[in-house]
Amino acid sequence: MENFQVNNMQAFPFKGFWIRVVASLLDAIILSIVFIFLAGFILFFFGSLFGEAAGIGMLFLFILGGSILMLLYKPLMEASDYQATFGKYFLNMKIVDKEGRKITFTKSFIRTIVYVLHTAIPFLNVVSWLAFLMIGFTEYKQGLHDILAETYVVTNHWEGPVPLEDNFGA
Repeated sequence: MENFQVNNMQAFPFKGFWIRVVASLLDAIILSIVFIFLAGFILFFFGSLFGEAAGIGMLFLFILGGSILMLLYKPLMEASDYQATFGKYFLNMKIVDKEGRKITFTKSFIRTIVYVLHTAIPFLNVVSWLAFLMIGFTEYKQGLHDILAETYVVTNHWEGPVPLEDNFGA
């Protein structure tokens, strides 16, 4: 691959497997802390005001609504001006399209659905984990969710189109 330079930035902007694993773990920790704190607060608040049964009922509704919000967390964050979830943002990564632009909500939702399918069926389909391991072995450090959504995870200092080789080796 030819050495590409964009505004004196590093030549290879793509982020690999292990740093993305750490970002996912950070996201899980952040979301778990927020979710557990809010669940405890709701259980205590509604349980104190309306009784234990009401508190448990509200907790159930919170878990249902929270699950939907967690599904929207990735698409909303990735399509925002952050261009990343909090974990990726804290580790100086962003998600871009081929032109280096912010991705749309639709592309981000496609990434998330494919990502969720990988994580939701790991014991039923061990092959789905290969879609994550691809990140370590593909030229542009893309997992299946990146390839299907036509996205790239790069350093947040990267500006402009991502350096892709054309099909002619130029």
